[in-house]
Amino acid sequence: MKAHNWMALLLICVVALTGACKSRERAEMATNSNEPAVTQTQEKEAPGTTQPNDLNPVTAQTMIDDVTLGHRVAADGTIAAADQGDDFAPGQPIYLTMKVGDAPAGSQVKVAWYGPGEQKIKDESQTVKAGETYMTFKVSDTGSWKKGDYRAEVWIGDEKVNQQALNITDKSEAGK
Repeated sequence: MKAHNWMALLLICVVALTGACKSRERAEMATNSNEPAVTQTQEKEAPGTTQPNDLNPVTAQTMIDDVTLGHRVAADGTIAAADQGDDFAPGQPIYLTMKVGDAPAGSQVKVAWYGPGEQKIKDESQTVKAGETYMTFKVSDTGSWKKGDYRAEVWIGDEKVNQQALNITDKSEAGK
């Protein structure tokens, strides 16, 4: 009877260890996936997900995180809470940072800037570098921007993964 109990206990331990190893293996595969780089962006949903640039919306959302607007970027690529804000004076630089550590190296990220009346102002694209954690976009030529509501759309592949609203306002209201 004692040998039977030991055998049952040993079998339970083996099954538990096997399950734990499989879970760890799956987690490592997800973390170290060899997803292909997203080399192009487009502001229109492409049908399907059979091409590298036709992303599943959920996959795209996991690649870009912590999108933040602000007035100054810290050395680590983030915008400190005290420097975050969405009110800017004409001529004041606008910084937009995002975490890209889960995007495959070589992937292209695009920010499309829109002004009052849904007028497109400009597009900017950058490529994710190997080991890069944060990416920064900077608009320094805002001197001609009129007061009003603006927005920045963040795209990877064919998916818009974030949108940030901002205002161009009087200098006395900027920086908040």
